[in-house]
This record gives sequence, structure tokens and C-alpha cells, in this order.
Amino acid sequence: MRFVTLILCILDLSSLGSGNKTTIKLGLFIPGMGKVGGFEESRSLIPMGEVAMWQVNNSSRFLKDYDIQLDWYNTKADAGKAIQELFKFIGTKDKREYVGIVGPVFTDVTKYISELAPFFNYVSVSPTASSSALSERSSNTIDESQKNWNYIYKNSLRLHPVETDMYQAIFQLASLHCHWEKIHILTGEGQNQMSEFRNSVIEEFTYELKTKNKTLYRYSFTSSNTETIQTALDDLQRINARIIVANFDEDDAYDVFCEAYKKGFLSESSEYTGKRVWILPSSYKNNWITAAVRKKARGLDGCRKNGIIEAVGTYLTPQFQWNTTDTDRNLGTDYSFRETWTAYSQRFYSVYSKECSCSIEEKAGSLMYDSVWTLAMGLDKFLYKFDRSTGGIVETRHNSKEERAVLLDELLHRTGNRSTDLVQAMLELSFNGASGKIEFRNDRDRTCRSGLVATIQQLRVNCRNSTNLHEDCETTLVDVCEGQESLTCDMGKMWDSSIFPAKHISACSNDSTGSSCRCPVDSPISEKMDQIIIGIPLMSLLFFTVFSVLGILLSLTFFVFNVYYMKERVIKMSSPQINNLILLGAVLLYSYVPLQALMMGIDRYSMRNQGLVIKLCSVRLLHWVFCIGFTTTFGSLFAKTWRVYAIFTSKQPRHMILSDWKLMVTIGIMLSVDVILLGSNEYSNRYTWAFQAHNSTHDQDSNKLLDDTPDVYGMLVCQFDPYKTGRDAETPWFITSAFIYKGVLLVFGAFIAFQTRNISIPALNDSKYIGISIYTIVVVSAIVCPVSLFLKAQPELQFGIQAAGIIFTLTVMLCLVFLPKAYQLRYQPKEAIKNHNVVRDNWDSVAAASRRLSDQNQTLLRQNSSSKTLKHSFTNSSNNC
Repeated sequence: MRFVTLILCILDLSSLGSGNKTTIKLGLFIPGMGKVGGFEESRSLIPMGEVAMWQVNNSSRFLKDYDIQLDWYNTKADAGKAIQELFKFIGTKDKREYVGIVGPVFTDVTKYISELAPFFNYVSVSPTASSSALSERSSNTIDESQKNWNYIYKNSLRLHPVETDMYQAIFQLASLHCHWEKIHILTGEGQNQMSEFRNSVIEEFTYELKTKNKTLYRYSFTSSNTETIQTALDDLQRINARIIVANFDEDDAYDVFCEAYKKGFLSESSEYTGKRVWILPSSYKNNWITAAVRKKARGLDGCRKNGIIEAVGTYLTPQFQWNTTDTDRNLGTDYSFRETWTAYSQRFYSVYSKECSCSIEEKAGSLMYDSVWTLAMGLDKFLYKFDRSTGGIVETRHNSKEERAVLLDELLHRTGNRSTDLVQAMLELSFNGASGKIEFRNDRDRTCRSGLVATIQQLRVNCRNSTNLHEDCETTLVDVCEGQESLTCDMGKMWDSSIFPAKHISACSNDSTGSSCRCPVDSPISEKMDQIIIGIPLMSLLFFTVFSVLGILLSLTFFVFNVYYMKERVIKMSSPQINNLILLGAVLLYSYVPLQALMMGIDRYSMRNQGLVIKLCSVRLLHWVFCIGFTTTFGSLFAKTWRVYAIFTSKQPRHMILSDWKLMVTIGIMLSVDVILLGSNEYSNRYTWAFQAHNSTHDQDSNKLLDDTPDVYGMLVCQFDPYKTGRDAETPWFITSAFIYKGVLLVFGAFIAFQTRNISIPALNDSKYIGISIYTIVVVSAIVCPVSLFLKAQPELQFGIQAAGIIFTLTVMLCLVFLPKAYQLRYQPKEAIKNHNVVRDNWDSVAAASRRLSDQNQTLLRQNSSSKTLKHSFTNSSNNC
């Protein structure tokens, strides 16, 4: 019933003009009144359109010979319904009744109406559509000078500024005032009417950041999906995101910030303030936090208002400065703002029988008023000043009634390009409207309004003299930056304003150099961060160091034992010089364990405390200690086993004389290979320490993450330095070859030990124990080496496995080689002398005799077999006879 009453009122107002005037019809494409399509302020549009229409029809300056008539087409905030209404608006005749359209108001509806406008030669002026998607230009008709673009929506003007123009203020704040270089964008992927609207903003944001060499990181979640929201927040928290652009609806905002609160991903709290900055879309209403909590907070899992505030913090939002508060100013329509809004309030009351709650701050109503006047002034300029011969507007021209009739007739026909001429006339307008200055000088989009002052607003919370957040805290937005071409910010007001009153700093200069007025950093200040090593726990280092020291003491004890009893036959027959080399290699490998821990860094210690260790990187000390120690120990064991194998398999054992010095030469050759490979690596390559930051920050305190200089956890790596070498990084083939060489020795040593497993020569009283030692080394190495490769990201486990493997194998090997000899000297001295009463220099003759005896046994066996064969043949012959 109200709709019918309203239409009758419109018809009544449209009949107030003079009877001698020509009627010009305009279509009013807006949704129904009330909360239709989520547009709560829809009911203000028709009353304000009526007021504008009445003023135009009674103006003494504009369209003096014409009356404007507004006919309402209800789009119901639906694109399909809007297109249906459009074809009613166009009609079926060759000549339509309507000159143009005021509306629509929603972006997705405006897109279809505006896209069809050039094909049916009508114009439209949308009061509230602001998507930069409506600035799209045709890709097949582009002037190379980039001055004359063929816009797809060229017949449609918009009075609400484009969202991307609003974000120009954010661009300036980020690049000029705060010098932010890392921006993070969190996008909600879902079906909503604002997604295209904001995606265009993000594309513009991306373009602006790239042109200024900034870095943009994108993260997304699925709307109303808690799991994807948590994943996105985990990613942001892991990389310690500081500056985050929200690209999601108000409905998703509650879900995002509630999960952020639960995860401790906070922007402000009583402990820290303003370290993380959220930038929310301009479409959010001022009371969105209260509305979202009332709408969605249910049960124990819901978040309260204070939790949402702590998560979102003192967020920023770009806006435009609407000039709707100066009630005494005169408008370019020859009416004052006060009398215009008074007429609107009266008209609103006559329709709805209640006072208007929007008052003078209603932006939608002001934009509707300006839209009607923009189309009316454009028509006035087109009808009275358009020169058909030149095809342009001439300010000194005044067309006659007949000329105006021809122009209007051409405009109403569906053929021709008079609608384009009308648009051009509107583009040349410049007047003071209800919402501010109306003009179209936008270099980025000529169909969009320009001239408004951009602002950045920031959240403020009033908790009634309380330092703690509670449900009764009131939130407001205040202007902290403004500017039309260049942005001016009150840095003290912006960054010296915690949501907690107790955190306010009274002394803060407006100069950006003031320590309390600086912008939050987009990432920790790397030059001042303390680099903390994720290395070997101190207790683990002490534990394995104690066992390494005990191993070294054990080696020294065996060395003293070996030297002291060197002339005893039990020791003398086991090559004491070779045994000393085994002990020397064991000392080096025992020393390798604590040295490796120090080179990997002590866990939780600062890099500043690692100066001595860092200097050792240039000579690759670990490689030298390990390779020389391994070759000395294992090479000596290998040489002694190889001597047994060579004698036993020789065809002329009498001539096989392998004395200790020959074995030492063999060990020296093996060591020479290591020296050549390691020396070539030192000569060819240069190494340097590098601190590799660890990816995970879950083990760090949230307060630390929001410090400007938090501790950075990482691992020490001694790596190839291409800058000092003068060439690109290459694979360290020399080091790789050295370790391949060690693997070959292990395999060959295991093979020889297996071949000599059953050989027992009294002159070599430790051959069996040496074989067992080689088996132990091979088996442990086969387990430790592969496992260590998979534990590079866990240095404490990698070190523990390697250290345990080294200490275990060395200790077992030393005990197998020396304890049997000590046991014989201590408990079986006579048996040792009796069993080894042969001179050391003739041990090879004994081995040769043993080999000859074995050959004789084989000969007897062959003769015995031949005898049996002859006897069997003789028996068969007798039987045949």
C-alpha cells in the first residue's frame, strides 16, 4: 500500500510544473524500500529523488521550458528483474518515452544496465555503484595514445567514487608515509555480490605495489568454512604478517576475527598495541562489530565483542570525505543544503508517517539528489548549448525551441549517437552538490566522479574510563588522514592511539621521526634482530662431550699400554705401529663429535656468541678431522686384514713378505688421496657461514612475534660462497668424491673381512677381532648415514644419531683390538709365550708351511680318489670275464 501511495505522490509532484512545459521522462531504477537485498537505506532514495525533481521543475536556471518526470522501476536488487524492467523502459516503438535512467544502485545490477546502454542509446547515472569493473574498456578499440579509450560502459556515469580511488590513500600511506614493502591480502572465496567489486580493488592494489617494487602475498579461504579460515590464519601467523588487507564481506569478518582471537593472532591487547594493522573495505558499516556479534555469537564457541576488537585492533579503512554536514552552504542547484534536507524530511514523513532517522548524514540520499541534478543539468546543457553542426557544446550558444525539439526527438530515437553527446555534456559539468563537489575529471576513469577528498579512518574504542575491554565498549571511526592529490596524516593521532586508554602516550610529536609516532613495521627490522641458533642443546653437547673425552682417555690408555708392552710377543706380533695409527685415528674421530656440535651451534644461543666457531668455516675443519681420522683408523684395520687375505690367497706364500712398513706405506697412500681431494677443495672453493631462518614460528611467543626486532630462529650452515670464488655455486665434487672414496673402502673392507672370517694364523693373533670391528663399522654406517640425511631440519636428532654411532663403533673396535691382548698378558702370560715362541721375522714361513701342508693334504685326497677309481674298474673287468 505504501508503494502505491508513494507512486501517487510522485505523480502529484510531477504535475506541479507549468502546463506549457514539455515533459521529459526519466526512469528511476532502484530496489524496493526497506531491507531489500541488504540495502537498508533504500527508502531514502525515492523521497530524495522527488525533492530533486521538484527543484528542477521549479528552477529558473535549468530546463526552464521542461518538466522532469520520474517513473519508478523496481529492480528488487536482482539483475534478472532489472533487465526485465529495462525492456519495459525501452518499449517496443521506434521512439522511446524516456531520455535516461537514474540508477541502479547495486554493482551487479548496474553492470548489466550500463552494458546495454550504448546499444539502445540511453544514458544512466548510478548514485552508489562504485566497482572498478564498471571502468572496463574494450580491448579491440584502443587508441595507442591511450587518450581515447572506447569504454564498454561509456553511456553510464557514477557519482559514488570507485573503490580503487579510495585505496589511493592507502597506497600513499603504504609507500610514502610508512614505507611498507610487504602487504598481505586475505580473500574470502564465495558467492557474494561484493566479490567482483573488491577483486577489482585487489587487482589495482597489486598493480600499484608492483609499480613501486613492493611485495604482495595472497591468502584465501572459503566463506563460512572454519577449516580453511584456520589454515589461512596459520599461514599468516607463521610468516608473521603485519600489514593485512581484508578482502571479504562483513558476514565473513566475524568468522575470521573470531578464529584469529582463538588462535592468539591478535592486533592489540593489554601487552602490546598497534603492531599488526588490518585494512578493511570501505563498505563495512561503522557498527559492524556489534552487529556481527549480535548476529553470529551463539553458544560457548562464540566470540564476544572484546575478542573481535582485540583481533582486528585499530584497523584502517579508506573512505571519502562527504560534504554533508555543512547545512548552511549553497548548492549549485540554487538551493541551500538546509532547505533541501528540510524538504526531504517533510517528504519522508508524508510517505512513511515517521521522522527520517538518517538526517543530513545520509550519503545515499545525497547521491540520489545529485544524480537527478546531474542528469537534469546535462540535459539543459545538451538541449540549449549543443551545436549540431560542430557536434559539441558551445557555452555562448542558445538553441531555439525548434532546435531543442529536434535534439530531444533525436535523443529519444533508438538510432544515432545523441546519447553519447548527452554524456559528453554531463562530463563537462562542475557544481556543488549535496554530497560534495560534482565533476568528472578522473584520469583513471572518465565516467566516474572525481574531486572528493580521500580519507583514512581508524577505529577508536571508548570503554568508559576502563583499561579493560568489555561488552559495553563503544566503537567509532575517526579521520586520521585526508587529501585529494597528496595525503596528509596525523601520525601522532594514528599510531599513538591504543584501544586501551592506559596505553596512550601523552607526549607524541606529529613528526614521523618521533619514536612513539612511527608506523608499525611491515616486518621485523632485520638489522636489529637477534639471530638465535636452532642447534645442539647444551645438555646433549655436554653428554656426548663427556663420552668423547672418555673415549679419548681410553685411546690414550691403550696407547700407553701398546708402547709399554711393545716388546712383548703378544703385542709385537700384532704390529704395534699399526695399532698406534688406529689409536690416532680414534682420537681424531672422538674429537669430531664435540667439534661437530660446536660447528652446528649451541641451541638458543645468539649468533654473537659463535664468533670462534664461525671463523673455522673457511678451512672446513670438520671434513679434515673426519676424513683423516676415518682413513687412519679404518685404513689401518683394512691394511691388517688385507695382509691376511693376501697371504692366504697367494700361490707363492714363501715369497709373500708384507712387513709393517709396507702396510704403513699403503695407509699413507690412502691418506694421500684424502689430502689431495680436500686440498683441491680448499684451493678451488671458498666457504662462508650463513644463517638460515627456520620456517616455523609456532614455538615463539606471540608478543615476540609482534616486536619490531624479535628473535629470529635458524640454523648455521657453512656453505659455498660464490662471491669470494668469483663464479656461480657448484656441486662440491671434491668433497663428494672423498665420501664416495670412504664408501668404497667400507665395501671393500667388508668383503675382505668376510673372505678371511675362518682364517686363523697364530702370528696374526687379532685378525678375527679386526674382522668383527670392520663388520661393526659397516653395519652402523649403513644405518646412521641414510637416517642422518632425513634429519637435516632437526639438527639435535641428526647430531645425536651421528655422535652415538661414532662413539659406539670406535669404542667397540678399540675394545676388540686391545682387550684380548691385555687379558692374555694379565691372565695367560705362559700360554701367550708358548703359543708364540716363533720369531716375529719368520711368521711368513709358518704361514707358508701351513699352506704347503694344506696343499699336501689336497694331493693325498686326489691320490686316494684315483685309487678308488682304478679298483672299481678292475672289479668290473673281472665280472665281465
